[in-house]
Amino acid sequence: MKRLREKGAVSLFIVIFTALLLSIVTVSFVRLMVNEQQQATTSDLAQSAYDSAQAGVEDAKRLLVLDQACRNGTAASTVNCAAIASALTPVNGDETGCDTLTKAGIVNATDNETLIQQSAGDVDLDQAYTCVKIAQDTSDYLGDLAVNESTVIPLVSDGSFDQVVLSWFSDKDIDSSTNDLSVGFPSSSGDVTLPPVGARWQYNYPALMRAQVVQLGSNFKMNDFNDNADGRGNSNSLFLYPSETGATNKDYALDARRNSTNAPQPITCRDNLAGGGFACSVTLNLLDPINGGTANRNAYLYLTALYNKAHFSVALKSSSGGDIKFKNVQPLVDSTGRANNLFRRVVSRIELKGEFTYPRAELDVDGNLCKNFTVTSNASDYSASTTCNP
Repeated sequence: MKRLREKGAVSLFIVIFTALLLSIVTVSFVRLMVNEQQQATTSDLAQSAYDSAQAGVEDAKRLLVLDQACRNGTAASTVNCAAIASALTPVNGDETGCDTLTKAGIVNATDNETLIQQSAGDVDLDQAYTCVKIAQDTSDYLGDLAVNESTVIPLVSDGSFDQVVLSWFSDKDIDSSTNDLSVGFPSSSGDVTLPPVGARWQYNYPALMRAQVVQLGSNFKMNDFNDNADGRGNSNSLFLYPSETGATNKDYALDARRNSTNAPQPITCRDNLAGGGFACSVTLNLLDPINGGTANRNAYLYLTALYNKAHFSVALKSSSGGDIKFKNVQPLVDSTGRANNLFRRVVSRIELKGEFTYPRAELDVDGNLCKNFTVTSNASDYSASTTCNP
């Protein structure tokens, strides 16, 4: 009888420990499931809050387009330009207040926030944007260019400036799987001749930048690009060559078309991007100062990235007065979105380019080009079947 009682006690302990083990395993699995569900819910709310913030950015775009139409005199009679101008008046530095869109009459607010609706009255998702601030004046212009891509930047400011600071090539432009942020250069011997594509330009070489400045009046003829009052030209270009031993300041009087050297200009660049920022930076001196706010004096910077892609920054400066801000060129929108009790903030740059489009080329092809020229008074001489061998 004693042995039987001992065997029963052992069985009881086995059952108890087995039950504890199963309980621990079950609780662990439940905890993992709860954590996964919480993470999924948080991720979903974060994406919904981000979407809400982006909705605020889109509404800000509508306001900026209406403001541009008001300033150009093309706004519809139903647009309240006075309310828009008042709403875009800065209240904190260069930024407007959180209620910019409601003050301008773009949206309605409930409890100081704009609800996001899938359809009229549908607010079940509990999404809204709570604050949208707009800064029309910015200290710089940010952008990026693919290889051989070009962009036109209006040089518009309230102040007078005679210098443009161009910086380019960030860590986002280095295509390396090794996270190596060292910067290389196509030449270390001072040779700035243009090599064939792929010959000396590696993934970590900064792009060669073509920077053309165009200064024109409100009315102009094509020959105005070549000459102005003193014969120096209204359109000047510099080819900025990344180098270890270049310069940090260049004058547009060095335009290759008007200079006997006819060579790219070497620009000093950093050899490592570990500290962030841009590898290359140069101050470009304009031939003539650009007076901000002068309606009959338009100016544009035409940038092209050659041999490599490039993120870039453009800033305006006065040699006598310091930094000058862009005005209504690339406004900054700061939008905060909400989903339930989770918030996300988005800061975006909005492109506001004028009606003038500066052409890159009249004809642009990737392959061969074949042209047939015929001068005749007989219509039958013009034929689409004429062969052409480029």
